[in-house]
Amino acid sequence: MCENRPANDCIAKTYGVKPIWSIIVKVEIKDKEELTKELNIEIPAETVNSRIDLKLKEVQKTTELKGFRKGKAPMDMIKKLYGEKVKFEAAEDILKDTYPQAVQEHKIRVASYPNVTAMDFTDEGGLTYTATVEVFPEIDKVEIEGLELTEETIEVKDEEVDQVVEMMQKNFSEVREVERPVGATDIVVLDIDKLEDKGNVIPTDKFENSEVDLSNKMTIKEFSEALPGMKKGETKEITVNYADDYPDKQFAGAELKYKCTVKQVKERLLDELNDGFAKKTGQGETMLELRMNIRENVKNQKEEEKNRAKKTQVIEHIVSKNEIPIPNSLVENYLENVVKDFKEQYKDQKVDEEEIKKNYEPIGRSNIRWNMLMHKIAENEKITVQTEDVDALIQKFADNYKITKDQAKEHLRQSGNIADLRESLLEEKVIDFISGKAKIISADKK
Repeated sequence: MCENRPANDCIAKTYGVKPIWSIIVKVEIKDKEELTKELNIEIPAETVNSRIDLKLKEVQKTTELKGFRKGKAPMDMIKKLYGEKVKFEAAEDILKDTYPQAVQEHKIRVASYPNVTAMDFTDEGGLTYTATVEVFPEIDKVEIEGLELTEETIEVKDEEVDQVVEMMQKNFSEVREVERPVGATDIVVLDIDKLEDKGNVIPTDKFENSEVDLSNKMTIKEFSEALPGMKKGETKEITVNYADDYPDKQFAGAELKYKCTVKQVKERLLDELNDGFAKKTGQGETMLELRMNIRENVKNQKEEEKNRAKKTQVIEHIVSKNEIPIPNSLVENYLENVVKDFKEQYKDQKVDEEEIKKNYEPIGRSNIRWNMLMHKIAENEKITVQTEDVDALIQKFADNYKITKDQAKEHLRQSGNIADLRESLLEEKVIDFISGKAKIISADKK
């Protein structure tokens, strides 16, 4: 049976022809531009003719011509009718077989698909072609010395717990519409028309049924100041000057004028903060237990933020210390995926592909360089991911989503994320290795 064999191997075995990869071909390798190699590959006539004969027999087997039963047409007729087509199909099969063989035998670390040119048949009946391909750079050693890591002492203040309790109180509150002027902590439903936008910051001109929560500290100051006192049906023009350090960089430093019409005014009916409220949240039987759980969660979040900050410092240090060349094809592929994501996210808007690529190219180059360096460090230091490491992470995934470990494993397998898990674990181990050699500086002393 041939179920688990390559198709050509099966055909070759059926007709008694040697598989193409068992034939030694002539390979000449030339270094072209940086990270570019040219492979000139020559396959002898014997091999080419065997491959053509193999395919002709396969065509003969499935062809039904007038006057002959299926599979019984003379080979001369098959060659006359299908010879040229079969010849070029055989050439394509030979290329698909011999290129990977040449790469493997000569240990070429390819970073791109090959650009195949000059494919031709020789006078003797052999086949030659040229494959140009980008390769990964050769990295001998990765410089990791000189890293200084700034770390903050993790502390959870009572005020931070209070903020989370306040947010939960809002989330569990009842919201009802009221017929009165807007209050300082109300939720206001607005129809918003954009009047002025000199920088064309946002392409949309109308925002209907937009909810503005005046109790939210993140609400734009101009809205918090202008909306209280307005009544349902009233309209007011509001000019917003976005700060230069506004979190959404798209708006940073911009000035926009809006016309706002009040459609609804809503108020919150907040629960009293007692043990009954704690039980309602499902995160504690008493307020004391709820606050303790919140404190632990905030601490865990800060630990994650600390680890992310450490990761950023490590990557920036390694990438800046080791400016290795990067295959352009990897950068181009990265940027194409970024553009694709933007188009899917903003389906109704025109996307400036060149601007996106320009903005994301430095990020892509840094990510690709880090990935290559990270794997080289792992190789040099013999850092590996064990089965038990993956199992522990899958168990954590299962616990988070309250499913069994087997269910988690199956979900990750079907979504193709097992490999991503291993890669994430390897990166985590490499970062821990580098961090272990760093000088730690307390942020409190800076």
